[in-house]
Amino acid sequence: MFKSILRTTVICVAMQSPILLAAASNPVSFDRPLTFEPNFGQAPSQVSWTARGQGYQLYLTATGATLVMAEPASAFPGSAAPSAGRPGSLPGGLFGARMSVIAMNLVGSRAWTSIDGLEATGGISNYLLGKTAKNWHKNIPQYGRVRVNDVYDGIDLVFYGRGHELEYDFVVRPGSDPNRIRLAFDGEESVRVDSQTGDLLIKTKSGSVMRHVRPRVYQMTNRGKVEVAGGYQVLDNGQAAFRLAPYDHRSALVVDPSVEFTTFLGGTGEDYTTGLARLGAGYTYVTGQTFSTDFPTTTKTTGSSVAKYCPDNVCPAYIFVVELSPQGKVFSSTLIGGSDTDTATGIVADSNGVWITGTTDSLDFATNNEYGYGYWNGFVAKLNPDLGQLDWCATFGGVGDQYTNQGSNAIALDANDAVYVAGNTSSASFPTSESLSMPHASKQKNLGGTQDAFVVKIGADGSLNSGYSTYLGGTKDDAAYGIAVDASGHAYVTGYTGSTNFPTNGPTSHGSVANGGTVAFIIELSKDGSSSIYSVLLGGTKSVQHPYPLDQGNAIVLDSSGEAYITGTSCTSDFPTDANSFQKMPPSACLPQTAGQYFTSAFVAKLSSAGSLLYSTYLGGTNGAVTGNSIAIDSEQDIYVAGLTATGLFPGANPITVNPSAGFLTKLHPKLYTIDSTVFLGAAITNIAEFEPYLTLVEGSDTQLPTVPTILTAGYRYRSGAPAPLSRYLDAFVVEVAYPPPTAP
Repeated sequence: MFKSILRTTVICVAMQSPILLAAASNPVSFDRPLTFEPNFGQAPSQVSWTARGQGYQLYLTATGATLVMAEPASAFPGSAAPSAGRPGSLPGGLFGARMSVIAMNLVGSRAWTSIDGLEATGGISNYLLGKTAKNWHKNIPQYGRVRVNDVYDGIDLVFYGRGHELEYDFVVRPGSDPNRIRLAFDGEESVRVDSQTGDLLIKTKSGSVMRHVRPRVYQMTNRGKVEVAGGYQVLDNGQAAFRLAPYDHRSALVVDPSVEFTTFLGGTGEDYTTGLARLGAGYTYVTGQTFSTDFPTTTKTTGSSVAKYCPDNVCPAYIFVVELSPQGKVFSSTLIGGSDTDTATGIVADSNGVWITGTTDSLDFATNNEYGYGYWNGFVAKLNPDLGQLDWCATFGGVGDQYTNQGSNAIALDANDAVYVAGNTSSASFPTSESLSMPHASKQKNLGGTQDAFVVKIGADGSLNSGYSTYLGGTKDDAAYGIAVDASGHAYVTGYTGSTNFPTNGPTSHGSVANGGTVAFIIELSKDGSSSIYSVLLGGTKSVQHPYPLDQGNAIVLDSSGEAYITGTSCTSDFPTDANSFQKMPPSACLPQTAGQYFTSAFVAKLSSAGSLLYSTYLGGTNGAVTGNSIAIDSEQDIYVAGLTATGLFPGANPITVNPSAGFLTKLHPKLYTIDSTVFLGAAITNIAEFEPYLTLVEGSDTQLPTVPTILTAGYRYRSGAPAPLSRYLDAFVVEVAYPPPTAP
């Protein structure tokens, strides 16, 4: 199911430009060739082998092959959409995929009971679905190909992948008759041959089209590869067969079609990455969503298997977690979740485990739902380092129906393996420290407005009673999108507030929502969550078009001295910069564009350990929106910011044409006075993580090696050759970017 990241080295011209070390393109596969798994119980009992492609699932049974394909679907009830009039809001929504099923059978063939796995990849899959081990299936080997032996006398059928597409070969041994091959389809509305291309087109009842590309037919002889003319024909009974020119019956013949899903994968019915974590030794964990893992069903499954609840064949996604080696090799890939909707928003890891947070409404996912009172709840799930064991999954949330907005947006980990999550809730009964019977009060025990941010600490044992929980907010809308924790166990949180009475203390705040709008907030909480060491606002007072600001914090990171670095989005004309800031004024006026979009800028800021604003800057280009999504620092306090830009005129890089956006990774001076470089990657970067590889010296050498920071990025791009930059053509990627050591003076 997964492919190791392709490692290449690209030397950049500019001395200060980084070196791209690795690139990849799908969060579940990283641009995988399709891989196959024997059914160890993770699929329905009639299935012998299965394979998951981007937005589709292939099942092999004794009678043929079944393809389950993801198509566009509306958001599930209760999905969160960005607030109107607040440009730069992080994308929300709990989307599903409508499943179409097409079965391909071979008329008159033998039963498909002899199937061999070929080309073992070395990777394994785990399915930790449901909250108890009786539902789990682990250590399932992955293969690059499968061969169905003797579907007809002397004819084998081999399935494999090429890029994103499914391919299958009929291998006809000498003397066997390829004219016996008949393809029949179930679930189709029509079957025809494209008169222009010779492709076989299977139209589904929902109107989408599955295209079997005109086959390549060839023989391997002592003269080399010899092409044989051939193509599809549709018989009067609707079955498809092959038309072949005369060929040498003394040599084996290969008929090689491929399957394309050019009109599938719409909406968010595809794989999508939402977080990554990097350990000091270079091991990486990636999480996100993947669709199409089982046959659609309109009733919840009972028994030992856990399938998604799919009303009207609209299915939510499973959560995937992948472990990669420093060289990009996949050690394991794991699915977790329950039978309803589960979404991952963040991940952290250390040598003791992996923790994922997000939102769920699955009752059969959490091992501890004591404080999950809502229809939707936030959750934290802990897996062991090899991803083969779900140690615990705790949910938390206040009472509410399917339209009550509630979920976790960010996660952090302390040295004692306690996890801290931040998010937002509109429930008045969110569990706070008081309801947890903690010996200390929460900073804020009541919902202050229509929606508040929250912070929850969960102990290493998976219990909220080992931590704390508190609201954060005023009388309007507030939400938290980023969280970090220092060595003393103090949580630092950022997000946005629209409340004029958002609780602040400590240094002077910047910005005002007296006339409406939103500004970012940054809070350092006490160890027990009962108070704030400081709480400050960060933003402007107005935009070009409005007498109010539109700013929010999206990510936060700390250095060893407790100084906080924040990035986010600004739609403000007077964000607090100074004379030395790299960009003192917004590079694009924040004016509304089509479809409710604005030409926003990113911002980057640094606060002292006491919460005072030290440095800040706008970051962006002209005539296009820019969003800062993630931030990291290295041991020299250089700052790395990544996100999305809709303008190719971006500082630190040569101009490019965006289509319609590009992911940027910018390295900035510690005081935000200058930038070193910008790298464009894909269409957007959602997450980055910094690490510095261990460097060793040759024995006896007195040479001191410079520190070489490396940034791992995750995001998405639009598939090469896509006819339009629509979400249906998205691929996610993971890219490793290593920066060169400084040159000697």
